[in-house]
Amino acid sequence: MSSAALASPPDSPTDATSPASVPPPADLSSVPLLSEDLQLTYLAEGAANIIYRVSSPPGAPPTDEYANKLLRLRKALPSAQPNLLAYSHLLHTFHPLFPSHLLVPTTLIRVPKSVILRENGNLLQLESAGKRPSKRHGLYLEEETEDYGFVILDMSPRAIGDLPPTPPETDDTTTPPIAGATAEEFKKEDVLTRQILVEFKPKWVVQSPSAPTNWRRCRTCALRLQKHSGKPSLCPLDLSSQEESRVRNTLQHILPSVPPKNLQLRRGESWEDARKVIEDHTADFLVSSELMPLLKRLQLELDPLGPIQVAREGSQYHREKFVTAMTVRDLTIFLRINLDGGVEARIGDLDLKTGEAGKWDYWSKVEQSLVANDYYTGSEEGALEKGVWCKP
Repeated sequence: MSSAALASPPDSPTDATSPASVPPPADLSSVPLLSEDLQLTYLAEGAANIIYRVSSPPGAPPTDEYANKLLRLRKALPSAQPNLLAYSHLLHTFHPLFPSHLLVPTTLIRVPKSVILRENGNLLQLESAGKRPSKRHGLYLEEETEDYGFVILDMSPRAIGDLPPTPPETDDTTTPPIAGATAEEFKKEDVLTRQILVEFKPKWVVQSPSAPTNWRRCRTCALRLQKHSGKPSLCPLDLSSQEESRVRNTLQHILPSVPPKNLQLRRGESWEDARKVIEDHTADFLVSSELMPLLKRLQLELDPLGPIQVAREGSQYHREKFVTAMTVRDLTIFLRINLDGGVEARIGDLDLKTGEAGKWDYWSKVEQSLVANDYYTGSEEGALEKGVWCKP
């Protein structure tokens, strides 16, 4: 996007998806209602949402309505957007930025209050049983002001279907041969698969415009070091470089180091062999696909000024584009990698960063601190011992 386009007035075509101008869904009469009888199984949660698997109640025939789908419900966070507004932003602001095949399909559903109350009771039981992460204790689903949830694609590894027979020329009997398996024959957590799912946040795949010209660290790596985390992590600039050696370096922080419990290896196939194949498939995808170039282009176009300048002197137009950029920087990439070939990529967690609750001040101060304390230039005390340097 050119500088002229970024300076466009609010009513220009380029601003059609700005967060402030997002309309509500036109017709809510067709939004389905989640049945109170369905069973929700706690699957995972983040800071603002909880993910559930949906199934028929015990003893009832299985339902196909939610096959390969999950339910996302919102927690009672003061800064969180109601799901109806979040869905409008999703449709009008974020989905137009990406091709549909790269998005996690998402639909709106009405959720009865009785379901929310029931699941909050179940969260308390999970806490008592030690089955909910301790850092998530004390925060529950929104009961008063939320009537909707999201139905999203389940990116979990798929069950093994009909696969070629195991090659007979092996005497290895320690690893069972591949056998056909379907979701109907196993509980979901016991399904045998030849796929793995990895998910990660690519973060700032281009350098922050607020960084000094002599920077030696990207924004993500600089902030990680400032937070006193000595734990190695991926560099977003390597991830998005489309240089195979640099991309492969990031995969050690993305791919599992031990085999997932449901991964079915062929007879005579070691985990080391399988992981090498998975790494090859993933590296090939990240180097050659449209995904990383698209994220780089969006981050460059949506935030040409950087957090410090946009907070100080950015127009309303630039501020609206900036919060969209911050949302893109915090999205999640889901990769479903097939050991026998192919990678399916989807983008999720496109929840608008509004800049409210002190976020504007926080974003600006983080950048100012990274600059003032020399974390961008790598000249802070102890920098040489850390040895973390990023390449453009």
